[in-house]
Amino acid sequence: MGFRRLVRKEIRSLFPLFAVYGGAVTALHAIVMFKGGPLGNEAVQIVALLLPFLFASAIVIGIGYFQLSTEWKTNSIYLLLSLPIRGWKVLLAKLGALLLLLGATLLWIAASYSLFLLRSAGTALFTDQEWGDHSFRSTLSNLAGNSLWMYLLSVVLLVMLVQFAFLSGQLVARFRWVMALIAFFAGTWVIYRIAPFLSDVLSWLPDFSFGGSLSGIVYLHSGLFAALVLLGVGLAWLNGYLFEKVVEV
Repeated sequence: MGFRRLVRKEIRSLFPLFAVYGGAVTALHAIVMFKGGPLGNEAVQIVALLLPFLFASAIVIGIGYFQLSTEWKTNSIYLLLSLPIRGWKVLLAKLGALLLLLGATLLWIAASYSLFLLRSAGTALFTDQEWGDHSFRSTLSNLAGNSLWMYLLSVVLLVMLVQFAFLSGQLVARFRWVMALIAFFAGTWVIYRIAPFLSDVLSWLPDFSFGGSLSGIVYLHSGLFAALVLLGVGLAWLNGYLFEKVVEV
């Protein structure tokens, strides 16, 4: 019960920021739709879709640091440490709230972009024979689905690294920003070095296809991504240990 309450608390505190961002994205799509020039400009359409996704991930990663910084500055960290909840669960609640809000934001971006696309090129889309081709839809679904979970995995790892960096910075009395930066890049380097080794250990896992017949199929080894998941679990435990046992507030 305490875990769900923490998640709801984080969602309530962060929802206004994501709501404002969603409104800004819709405004951007409206500007592109009415003022963006030729509707056939594919570069404009791609930028209008990808930029909001990239900025959303940047916002989430930044909030991952800001959440902990706020707890320390307002002394509400004492309340969190007094709760009958393990440290890793507190950090996981913050991460879970961010992922839920990010998921809702991505859905909003996709809906806004779809409206923009249908409004600007709806007739051309419905008359385009490619949309009726099964292999085209299959390729598009494969690319979108695999890109989405890779995107979310990257965001989760980066948020955990940011949490680790902040907690490491609290281990020293001075130059905390320097310590946080060192911890972030050191953690990134460790993941970069260990992930290939774990991938080789998990070489028995199957490959999966990325793409389709129209774009060209690339087979990726799932062992690397399983290794990243395992490293993420280990990093979550380490962050919880630092949060609960080591860092002095």
